[in-house]
Amino acid sequence: MAINTKKYIEQCLKIKNKKGEIVPLRLNTSQIKYYEAIRKQAQQGKPIRVIVLKARQTGFSTLTEAMIFKSGATAANVSSGIVAHEAVATDNLFRMSKRYYECLDEDIRPALLARNAKELIFSYADGNSSIKCMTAGSGTIGRSDTFQNLHISEYAFWAGNKAELLGGLLQAVPDEPNTMVIIESTANGYDDYKKMWDQAVRGESDFIPIFCPWWEHAEYSMPYTGFGLTTEEDDIKRLYGLTNDQLEWRRSTIRNKCAGNVDLFHQEYPASPDEAFLMSGRPVFNNKLIMSRIAELEEHYKAHPYDTGRVYF
Repeated sequence: MAINTKKYIEQCLKIKNKKGEIVPLRLNTSQIKYYEAIRKQAQQGKPIRVIVLKARQTGFSTLTEAMIFKSGATAANVSSGIVAHEAVATDNLFRMSKRYYECLDEDIRPALLARNAKELIFSYADGNSSIKCMTAGSGTIGRSDTFQNLHISEYAFWAGNKAELLGGLLQAVPDEPNTMVIIESTANGYDDYKKMWDQAVRGESDFIPIFCPWWEHAEYSMPYTGFGLTTEEDDIKRLYGLTNDQLEWRRSTIRNKCAGNVDLFHQEYPASPDEAFLMSGRPVFNNKLIMSRIAELEEHYKAHPYDTGRVYF
């Protein structure tokens, strides 16, 4: 009998929240948007292929690991690979999977054949399932494996020839409806991740692009204290339909988490894909002016949609 993934995640899995408490995993607004895009692909009988552009702390990795865990903890012969950009991140993602297992109720917890430094192997009567965590860097990782699920984490920050490494990993996943490949990252300038993102946006690949701006995340809001808005705040409030409570959170985050650096906020908590890529990496041009001009054009287009016409030379 098929097990509803969302119901399993929210009723069975637990996470450590930002207060350090172990609590049930309840999907937030951004995670629901992400989950529904995946569910739609699955219902169409397609291999699940998603590329995610994210802001900080919106829970995409948490949900990705939860979906991967559910697939291996409820069925035999499911192999999953998780590849992070650095060893610390690999440890964190593996720790998340271990917590899912350790906090499962005993009556639904599968037998564990092995648990080593970076792999969980579940034992079933008709075969084993596994979750294997790896760190990008070696050109040989994943080449001897076959995965039904593959999570590529913070791809924009992989070192070395990441396109070649990713190409090898993708060959390990069959083009079958019951497979899933998730490529997620925060932006890091104009690199191979940006190229893949643009291809997905243009419909030139089977990957579905998912972006959740910071202002869609319900948690990113604080009681408004009555300050006067700057010109920039007034512009983005009008452009994105923000509330003063959201602008209060934005000010607080810039002041307390970004050392007063607005550019750093734009990088870590982008309001649009353009902002994410323009404000990250090592830009050559004055990106504040570029973003300002893009905002002006978007505002103008809302009021005056472009007419189809001819260009004469």
